[in-house]
Amino acid sequence: MLRIALFSDIHGNLTALDAVLADIDACGVDERYCLGDLVGYGPDPAGVIDRIRERAVPTIMGNYDEGIGNRRGECGCYYVTEQAKADGAASYTFTEPLVDDERAAWLAALPHEIRFEEGGARVLLAHGSPRKINEYLLPDRSDEQLARLAAAAGADVVCVGHIHIPYHRLVPGADGPVHYISSGSVGKPKDGDPRACWVELLVGSAEDVREAAPADLSLAAAGQSATWAGLNVHRVAYEVEQVQRAMLQAGLPATLATALGSA
Repeated sequence: MLRIALFSDIHGNLTALDAVLADIDACGVDERYCLGDLVGYGPDPAGVIDRIRERAVPTIMGNYDEGIGNRRGECGCYYVTEQAKADGAASYTFTEPLVDDERAAWLAALPHEIRFEEGGARVLLAHGSPRKINEYLLPDRSDEQLARLAAAAGADVVCVGHIHIPYHRLVPGADGPVHYISSGSVGKPKDGDPRACWVELLVGSAEDVREAAPADLSLAAAGQSATWAGLNVHRVAYEVEQVQRAMLQAGLPATLATALGSA
């Protein structure tokens, strides 16, 4: 059975990233991928980039990475409130000068997707959605919408980040079940749990996947293959208050620091 660690949306939070990497190591998962958004909002964007490069983690470009990497002046984020918009602008202004030109070029060169096949199941890794880097595949998306996206992308298992909420959804597709995996967020969760989050994707036989992911109710063969997919969500405690202090000392908005503790 294939075990893969997926994590994303670190957002400059090196303390949370180190906790997640240590937890992945402790769980014995050797294969790992980052689904983007290394920078933005947190106090140490350069440190996060360096750690990912040191560990040689295959990484997809996130929308914030694209904005900083290409010096676009904005991150392509969607803000619901004026406060969130103001916080986002302050975050970008803070982050850009801390990412030097060499690191920015590395961000700009990241791929928009990674694909592989396991046991006949086609797996796609992206940041926002199969078609757009900053599209939000929130839990309220309809099965029909998700099925169309997966069919257009030619994928049986679609793994994304961007929404900062982990989930595993099973969607009926024309050629069999389609799995959608959301990796949550390492450094800026939005689901009410302030702990760092990573997810473990399991791909293999029905027996192996059921045994390895007993709490996952979204289990089925992927597409037309006999290969099944499952998910384990991992939560990792870290020194949130330490990061909040670093954010305030760096001059980032207090609202961003407060949100980190309440998620």
